[in-house]
Amino acid sequence: MIENLRKYTGLTIVVFVILFISFFFLDTGSVKNMSSGQARLKISGRTYDDKEYKNLGTSSLELVSTLARSGDFGLYQFMMGLSTGASSQDDAEEKFFIGRMILRQAKEEFGIHPGEEEISAYLRSLRVFAGPDQKFSAETFSNFIEKGMGRLGMTEKDLRELASDVIASKKLNAIIGSGLTVDRASVAKNLAMESQQITGELGKLELAPFEEKIEPTEEEIKKYWEGISDSFTTEPRRKFTYFIATPTIPEAKAETIEAPETIADAAASDEAKKAAAKKKDEEKAKRATEMAGERRKQQLELDSQVDDFLFKLEEQKGTGFEELAKEDNWEIKTTDLFARSAAPPELDVALRSSSRGGKAVDQLFLITETSDPFSKISEPIAIGENQWVVARIDGEEKSRPKTYEEARAEARAQYISEKAAEAVKTAANEAITKIKTLLTAGKSFAEAAKEAGVAETKTFTAITKDYRPDGASEPQNLFEAARNVDPGGIAEVMVESDRAFILHVAKREVIKAPDAAAKVDQEVTASTNGNEISAFTSWIAARTEAAQVEQLYKR
Repeated sequence: MIENLRKYTGLTIVVFVILFISFFFLDTGSVKNMSSGQARLKISGRTYDDKEYKNLGTSSLELVSTLARSGDFGLYQFMMGLSTGASSQDDAEEKFFIGRMILRQAKEEFGIHPGEEEISAYLRSLRVFAGPDQKFSAETFSNFIEKGMGRLGMTEKDLRELASDVIASKKLNAIIGSGLTVDRASVAKNLAMESQQITGELGKLELAPFEEKIEPTEEEIKKYWEGISDSFTTEPRRKFTYFIATPTIPEAKAETIEAPETIADAAASDEAKKAAAKKKDEEKAKRATEMAGERRKQQLELDSQVDDFLFKLEEQKGTGFEELAKEDNWEIKTTDLFARSAAPPELDVALRSSSRGGKAVDQLFLITETSDPFSKISEPIAIGENQWVVARIDGEEKSRPKTYEEARAEARAQYISEKAAEAVKTAANEAITKIKTLLTAGKSFAEAAKEAGVAETKTFTAITKDYRPDGASEPQNLFEAARNVDPGGIAEVMVESDRAFILHVAKREVIKAPDAAAKVDQEVTASTNGNEISAFTSWIAARTEAAQVEQLYKR
């Protein structure tokens, strides 16, 4: 069951938190004994068992993550450097372990051996061990070793070994990236360019009038389509059988209607009235707490119920979807074939608690069928406030190239759009030539633009890199387009989806900050660190490939 819970991470988040907290109270020995000692990975010809994997990989990654939460960037750099490219938590743990083993090999190769005093100094510098005075606290350190690490089955020795690897990683970063220096003068120039205030004018040409003038012939449309016919495809369509599981949330009990105030109530002292009111508030709070507890209980029961359903379904190799769902009294529904853009309303709903956004239907169209019948089943998809969608793909109509008849309208519209964009850019460049001549003759930009056929103009004043353009009348990249144009000059034409802009720069002024030199130093340091990180990441990737890693647990 525990293995099954790990598979459905979205469903078991609440259960995971409970388990996570419960680990806090396990003794060190019991946690260590959870591993079996079976061979797990072979790296550079050496075999590592799952005890080593748990201690140096899974538990160590969680330990680094815990330490890093206090704000030590070096720990984040260490953690991300070893687990770069991970696609899941399990993948991150494995990449971290492999990277750490390769790092340890490099420590021997490069002769990097941090001393005990260096390790102690590093640990004393970590924010997580700071007391109220922001200085190292021996008590905080001791409590973390006993409680924070004890639940992971780790000791102070493990922490010191981890610190040694972190220090070595920093030194190795510097060695590998030693030749990737950053030119301070270039950095200073770039920062100066970003510290400008720019004033100028804009002229705007709408695309629509140019589109209206384009009337392609049937021959032109077909020839255009023939050149890019592969780009016009139908949407894939899928058919699903699914259910939506909802917890049985108890209805809130109606508040008892208060009896009218009696003569005795009115005559009571202020203290008695306050006591009575306090008692009512306490009873109300108690009822609310009980209700919240019952809701949590019902949610946990549903989470477990859905997970059990999927566990049984996997045991049955994906068969019996409808029968198992009916046992849990979930209503089964089956769709017709539909495209993602035309999903049934119940499936066209936002995901719950997803930082990446998206909808349930997006997850359903990510299902990839294999020879395993269970691959047709979706993972539980969190929607609404407390619901889960589980679906089985029943059929699919793959995407295919559209026929000319199917693609004609789309091809025509695209042809017109492209030709109009070319026309508006040509018109803008012709206008720029005229505007430059008129500006030289002493005309204002607005006057010159009007004579050149650009009727719509506007002025912008002292904009900076933080300026947010008005989407209705200004280009999205206004500052970037203007930052390198000399005063009195005109930028390259900016063509957007439905308009084109002519940009004239009247004045540029660099605002020098009092701490400009310090900012340059910070940027040089940051860029150097970035180069070192990139070099280290590439180095780890190359060493990992050369190590010929074998996943023994998958055999």
